[in-house]
Amino acid sequence: MKPKSTSFEVQVLKDQRWVLSQVVLDENEAIQFADNLLSKSSYTAVRVVRDFARQDGLHSETVLVEKTKTLDKKEVSTATVSDAPICTELADAYGLSSRMTIGRVFRAYLDEALITPTELLHHAREMKRLGDKGTLLMNAVDQISALQAPGGGEESKARRDFLHRSWDQLYDRARKAASEKVAKALTFAEIMARAGKTSEDKLYQARVLMAEQLLEQRGWAGKLDKVLRWAAEEGAEAHLPLLDGIVADLLIPAETIQDLLGFQPNLSSALIRMCNLAEGKAESADQASETFATLNRLLAAGKLPETQEVLFNRVYRELKSVNPLSRNEPSQEFEAFLRVLNRLITTGGMTGGPLMAEALTHRFVRNQSVGGQAGLQNAIDDLAADLGRCRGIVYLMSVVQAPRIAEKFKDHILRKLGYYVDDAGVDEWVPAKLSPPERMSALTACHRAISLDKNLPEKLRTDLANAADTVLVAYLEHSGVIEKIDKPEDPLAFRALRLVKFCGSGVLIKGKSLALAQKRVLGHLRQPNFEEKFLSSIPDKGQAEKHLREFHKLLVESGFKF
Repeated sequence: MKPKSTSFEVQVLKDQRWVLSQVVLDENEAIQFADNLLSKSSYTAVRVVRDFARQDGLHSETVLVEKTKTLDKKEVSTATVSDAPICTELADAYGLSSRMTIGRVFRAYLDEALITPTELLHHAREMKRLGDKGTLLMNAVDQISALQAPGGGEESKARRDFLHRSWDQLYDRARKAASEKVAKALTFAEIMARAGKTSEDKLYQARVLMAEQLLEQRGWAGKLDKVLRWAAEEGAEAHLPLLDGIVADLLIPAETIQDLLGFQPNLSSALIRMCNLAEGKAESADQASETFATLNRLLAAGKLPETQEVLFNRVYRELKSVNPLSRNEPSQEFEAFLRVLNRLITTGGMTGGPLMAEALTHRFVRNQSVGGQAGLQNAIDDLAADLGRCRGIVYLMSVVQAPRIAEKFKDHILRKLGYYVDDAGVDEWVPAKLSPPERMSALTACHRAISLDKNLPEKLRTDLANAADTVLVAYLEHSGVIEKIDKPEDPLAFRALRLVKFCGSGVLIKGKSLALAQKRVLGHLRQPNFEEKFLSSIPDKGQAEKHLREFHKLLVESGFKF
């Protein structure tokens, strides 16, 4: 076991200088992280340096590993993609789905040039450079047109001609909007002040100006830091949707994600951390950058929806891929899958929506002995059964909306959801190991998810919601939760306060279960001279009036009507 005075720095070669990427306490983990960086990023060299903190306060450093790779100088090519959302007008090219497609198809080229899709689409010089890069643009247009044509009811040639015309129009627009001379450095306020003073619309011109500024930054981290500095300026919050698009682009490259997440022992850990970041729930790791904390804060506030979508999309594609979740410990592959499953599916909803449910299903199929359509149906059934009723319902409601699965299994999934309307004990809905508040919260969250799902047939949705409410009522009656809160031997004031707080706690379904608890409160309220009895049950008369005011305030907040 290494003493705490020893750590291992993973360094990468940037601009002919060694730059710290990550500090790791375990030597093997540091070497593994360095190998991953070298194989999966644009870095040309990595090394691991052991740092020993001596008792005299000085540090002794030893290079343990240094590795380089030879850059392949052959011409970059387009990547093969399986889907490309159709665009019908020029403005669609600037949308997130289009930029994500550009980011995937031209990944190798964009990494080589260190530019984002937004920079490419808003800078005439970069568009020309791509157009002059051999057959790169032509190959991409051929591939995308073949994918889009069937969905639009067109011939591939017509779709190909449309894409070529669109590219020419995009280039012409960028050329006309270009600044005569790029300013050295602009604040976001200066960018917005300059935008809109040409014939172009304000938002487009702002993106042009930002692209010009970002092209001066050589590196993904530098670009991201610059955008986040713009976002931190006074008055910038009103324009966060504009900045969100560029942040989303900057999270498409694998290198940016790796730098943000830091060392992760396996893919499952990385995917979970990405989900946490996407929802603004990520804990800052040791040595985490301010960039990570800023992103986490903005995502938590719901200010970066496109960035969140890019993160979830990466999780979806990695889940759907054949990349192992636990590469270094193959025997732990299924356990790694379960960790991701438990992070994505809660009683309150499916993180990432229907496509994530689809990816989980296909990943689960690969753990089964049966493949094809039969294997897929078995996977849907087995996953739902393993998750229990609350989470199983959430999963089925999501996966039935996944287009490629719904096409084959919609009727089967809806029938399966119908089985959950039947009577069942609370243990089938939520695990018995959970505490009473957790079990009640789980049922209430599931009920809320059911009620909000407008894609379910109305009768099925109503029946499922009623079933969850009925189970919660049965649990309240069987477990005596209300009786434990309303102990007859306790002072009336404390009993009444606990009950009304329970009603307003959010752990009860606004239906039969909440009505059951409210009935107990109303029973106290309707007894003769309730307020006098309330006050007299508290020895401290100064506190008595305070508690009575609190009680009446809680009644209003909890929705009591008389």
